[in-house]
Amino acid sequence: MINDEELESIQIGPGTSSGEVFRRYWLPVEVSVNLGGGSFAGTNNPIRVTVLGEHLILYRDAKGSAHLLGEHCAHRGTSLAYGRIEGDCLRCMYHGWLYSGNGAVVEMPGEPPGSNFKEKVRQLSYPVREVGGLIFAYMGPPKLEPPFPRYHQLFSNDGVRVTGNGGYTERCNVFQALHDNNMDPWHGEIAHGWFRNPPQTGTMYWQEDGSLATPITFERTQWGTRMKVLKEMSKQKGRYLYHETHTVWPTQRCNQDNAASMKWAVPVDDYNTRWFTVDFFPLEDGQVSEKAQRAIDAMNSPLPSIGRARNLPPDWAQQVGRYWNYGHPWRQGNIWEDEVAQQTQGPVERNYLPDWEKWHLGVSDEGLIMNRKVWREQMIRVQEGQDPIGIVRASDKDKLIRITSDNIGNLTLEEGMRLYKMSQEERSVMVADKPYHNNGRGRLGHE
Repeated sequence: MINDEELESIQIGPGTSSGEVFRRYWLPVEVSVNLGGGSFAGTNNPIRVTVLGEHLILYRDAKGSAHLLGEHCAHRGTSLAYGRIEGDCLRCMYHGWLYSGNGAVVEMPGEPPGSNFKEKVRQLSYPVREVGGLIFAYMGPPKLEPPFPRYHQLFSNDGVRVTGNGGYTERCNVFQALHDNNMDPWHGEIAHGWFRNPPQTGTMYWQEDGSLATPITFERTQWGTRMKVLKEMSKQKGRYLYHETHTVWPTQRCNQDNAASMKWAVPVDDYNTRWFTVDFFPLEDGQVSEKAQRAIDAMNSPLPSIGRARNLPPDWAQQVGRYWNYGHPWRQGNIWEDEVAQQTQGPVERNYLPDWEKWHLGVSDEGLIMNRKVWREQMIRVQEGQDPIGIVRASDKDKLIRITSDNIGNLTLEEGMRLYKMSQEERSVMVADKPYHNNGRGRLGHE
């Protein structure tokens, strides 16, 4: 891998090749409950947000609508974080310039009556949508704004939706956090298995002759890429677990049973990534399911997770110590293991970015290599004026997007291989026909 090439692909600021790909999609910028409401709501309205290296101000007007503006006043640069909400506008506290939610200057108190100066000035603004407990923004060219994607986790209304608090910011680049990690089943086996207490081993393995006994496939989809794995269940020999995870462009992980979870790894800048999560659980016989209740309980837990964290110091992973410090409250689960694995790939003087020239990629890195290849293709598509992968502008843009990520356990080998051999199109038909199938009981959902 060449450093210059990799560095170009991970930079996400305005005008960069990767940054322009990100800016073709709707991205979450804040959790709805983190933004106050009304004309006066204390310190949380307006609030600062940093997304794709841009410093922005998010405010909620007196009617409850959210708006996203550039942080620094177009007059002389004072932060609009100290501004005052007036109706549907935000007024700068320095000289009183008043901005509408679309960036138009409504008033310039210091300018003479009848001046048309305000018609010549525009504050940076981006359109926003508030859906599923998150506030999304589109930061790309206005003429290319795509329809908002109707992921079922955001729009389904026949179950329980659990939205994370957006409190976890990972100290690494978005590709280390998501793209290099999501299509990597071996780190799941080793980092999230071997180094647990007690260790969880034996679900993936090679044969002594060098052949891979565990079926693993990486492939493209209409949303990005997906990984399929058929694992033998460690506590039920002769029974199998079908696992399918998707990377949804530009930076989403769709996983868990019935594609219950959507996680967005949103670049703060080139070196930090903020996580947003939405989980959706259908009602079971009109009642909240056990999995939904566990998700709700996890959101109220003091332990940090990818969906919920509060006041973690920047060096929290180092404070935990080494892997054997199982008793530390921050050591719980995947969050610490991923933070350590991803933020320590480079030294502090490189802002923890890897020295890619020193990497030695093997057969087990096939998913990482594929994701990087598909990403570079999207960089080229955007440069050529085309939509990147996953943008839906067709007549079916209003249909729910139901991705096929899943964990289906207690299968015979024959049942597992039937699922494993299904194309993406076949799996989509299967899920559309019966989206909430009966996992963990040896059934394939369409029977």
